Amino acid sequence: MVLNFNPDGKKTLLSLDGGGMRGLITVAMLAELEAMTGKPTYELFDMVGGTSAGAIIAAGLGLHMSAQDILTQVYKDRLPKAFPKRDLGLWIRYLLNGLRYLYPLEPFVEALLPYTKGRKMRDFTAPIVYLTTKDVRTGNTYYVVSAGKGAPAFADWPISGAVAASAAAPIYFPPVLNKFVDGAVGSYGNPAFGAHVEAVEYIGWKEEDILHVSLGTGYTPDTRGESEAENWWLRDWVEYLIIEAIDDAALQQAFVSRAIFKRSDIRRYNPYLTRGSVETQLGIPMTGRPDPSRLGLDSVSSAEIELLEAIGRTYARKLDWTQPNVMPWDTIGGHPKPGILPVDWRGTPYQ
Repeated sequence: MVLNFNPDGKKTLLSLDGGGMRGLITVAMLAELEAMTGKPTYELFDMVGGTSAGAIIAAGLGLHMSAQDILTQVYKDRLPKAFPKRDLGLWIRYLLNGLRYLYPLEPFVEALLPYTKGRKMRDFTAPIVYLTTKDVRTGNTYYVVSAGKGAPAFADWPISGAVAASAAAPIYFPPVLNKFVDGAVGSYGNPAFGAHVEAVEYIGWKEEDILHVSLGTGYTPDTRGESEAENWWLRDWVEYLIIEAIDDAALQQAFVSRAIFKRSDIRRYNPYLTRGSVETQLGIPMTGRPDPSRLGLDSVSSAEIELLEAIGRTYARKLDWTQPNVMPWDTIGGHPKPGILPVDWRGTPYQ
């Protein structure tokens, strides 16, 4: 039976989180959606927005590549070559460049160049493409879009440059033109809210006519012991603040979108990356496989790539793509709902 997740014929918006190589989860989900609907993703959505890894996928869809082609040609073949092996040579190069970035940007750009060379943002037609990047000169987030009121400002931006600017994660890559860094710096690691605002306020879609699918690249729990923070020092706090800022922003974008655009059908999907969830909820055997919670931006080993694809495909097959206004905790194997833990105030000075 062919899946129709949009029987009412609404305008369809797809927003894609950042996450580096974990974007393979996202594109594998879309490849499964293509198999279920019998259509390429670029025919299923009227607008595609992405940040970082999501920008790579969004641009590919805008160039009329299927999700399956993006998975095999970009994520499994070309993109892993942009991340050299983490050996002694890598750390020596890191020291020699002044601890500024781990990886050069050229291999990353070359991974995309066969599909973007000579093309500008104005060359996108359908679907509409929306990307985010941060300008370090002003701290402004730019919403790089191919249609609507904002399009003229970015019409002459090369697609490869716009994608690289959206994906230039600090520490991992140098800024593009020494100006632009990953759109996930700030609150747009999940570009759902920005893309929805763009669609309604600047492109002119009616709020009630929008079906918005927001895809994450997997949620990794950052759980801590009962009194662990008591002995934290500067490095612990920096790591904690970075991780929590990314996770909070991703979830809050979905919450804010649903709170403001109440008449839109907004669906958020994001798998839970723990060994227990992947094995018991998704049914993927984990013996001899990498720890899902340690899959990261630069996970490029064959075993990691295989697991990322398996998680994306299996999670997609377990979703009810027709259920409106769904959040990850409404899905099998999805990011669990945040809860409130009990606190014992007895014997403390705060009574």
